[in-house]
Amino acid sequence: MNTSSHPCISIGLPVYNGEEFLSVALESLLNQTFKDFEIIISDNCSTDQTAEICQEFAALDSRVIYHMNERNLGAAANFNRVVELARGEFFAWANHDDLWGKTYLEHCLEHLENHPSAVLTYARSALIDEAGNRIAPLLDGLDLTQLHPHQRLKCYHDLFCTIDRKNTWHTREIEGLWIPVYGLIRLDYLRTTGLIGPYISSDTILIEELLMKGEFLETNECLFFKRDHPQRSMRSSVPYDKRIEWFTGEAGSKLMLFPRWRLLWERLRATRRSTLDRWEEISCYAEMLFFYVRRPSEGKALIKETLINAVRMLGMDFLKTRLPQKW
Repeated sequence: MNTSSHPCISIGLPVYNGEEFLSVALESLLNQTFKDFEIIISDNCSTDQTAEICQEFAALDSRVIYHMNERNLGAAANFNRVVELARGEFFAWANHDDLWGKTYLEHCLEHLENHPSAVLTYARSALIDEAGNRIAPLLDGLDLTQLHPHQRLKCYHDLFCTIDRKNTWHTREIEGLWIPVYGLIRLDYLRTTGLIGPYISSDTILIEELLMKGEFLETNECLFFKRDHPQRSMRSSVPYDKRIEWFTGEAGSKLMLFPRWRLLWERLRATRRSTLDRWEEISCYAEMLFFYVRRPSEGKALIKETLINAVRMLGMDFLKTRLPQKW
């Protein structure tokens, strides 16, 4: 147990209108077997009963710290706000609608303390429905413990390529690819990254950037439960314009959208921030670019995105009706 004024672990919970599942999520966190943590809630100007629920929990447990933003910052900035406020040595993001096994923090912390070269530990996970019933296990066994950063990147990218070949993107199990972002992270390392950017799939870029800093470990037990429900952000913001609005808090551009090109650019920026030795940095640049060669769908998406924006820019009304609402 940490005897200093700062907790060992900071849990950041950004929320907007989360009244339906928030109480159950907070109870799940407060029931952890490891007790030396704080829960930092950043409320993005909710209009439902979120504020009242948070204030109730904060009054009952001093580990719950509630902040209300002066305005809606957008999801990305709100996720980063809780990192800014964190005081612990380790950090984990929490969603208002997910659940955690009682030993989640205990087991993740044990892994990190026993493996100094690891930057993050995440738990095997399952998808649950609105009532909390298990639907399916999520993809696990990601095997991201290679010695060199470019090797870990390649292993992570290989997972995407394998799913492409199997054509299993329609299944919900693949959400396990992004579960590490909810793992327990060394806060000092996290703060050297670009965090969650105001663009689509920025969590993927954050995972890749953290992989360049250290190994990812996986617990043997299923201890994290991702809730799937109709109000979930990824379901209520399917068109890219709407998803940009969700990330930034501002209306998405109706004219020019380059989400795929933005991802390529952010991958290169993340590599530049990595402060690796020269050879390893070059190897990571090469892997970032070669990913687009090994995964033809990504290259095709860049071309498709360019054509779609050309049609928008030139105002070709007869073609606009054929443009996809999601890319």
